[in-house]
Amino acid sequence: MFKKVKGVIHRELTNGLNLRRGSIAIASSFTLGIFPIIGFSTPLNTLSAFLFRLNQPIVQALNWVLGPLKWLLIIPFLRFGEWLFAAEPFMLSLSEFSKIFFDDWIATTREFAWTFIHVISGWLVLAPVIYLLVYYLSITVLSKRVSPQGTESLTRKKEEHGPAA
Repeated sequence: MFKKVKGVIHRELTNGLNLRRGSIAIASSFTLGIFPIIGFSTPLNTLSAFLFRLNQPIVQALNWVLGPLKWLLIIPFLRFGEWLFAAEPFMLSLSEFSKIFFDDWIATTREFAWTFIHVISGWLVLAPVIYLLVYYLSITVLSKRVSPQGTESLTRKKEEHGPAA
């Protein structure tokens, strides 16, 4: 039984660890991790990692780390979406909106439907650009650390070059 569990864990930890797949996992997780509606990035990341066979631990760890950045980007995505639709700016603070939303999320969703459309639209327009920037940045960074042919361990790479300073 332990052998089977160990095999599953090993498979999940090493799945998609070559240069290209690792960069896709990072770029996908980053792009979906900053999706501006709270509570959706984890299911979106889980689904994308499952469908595209990406490294689930990398995807979920990055998704978790991006939580604070997501909060910082909600207003810029909203303003960009409002600009796209030539809409009046949303005037509640994020904390005021959160309180209203958690008090009665169904009524809030109905009342602020266009606000949700604006923020999602802002993200949707910028998502391909964000994905490509993160993908090429991660390719550049990882190419210095990981062999493009396969799953060369970062630890092994360190051992070959001696101890870190």
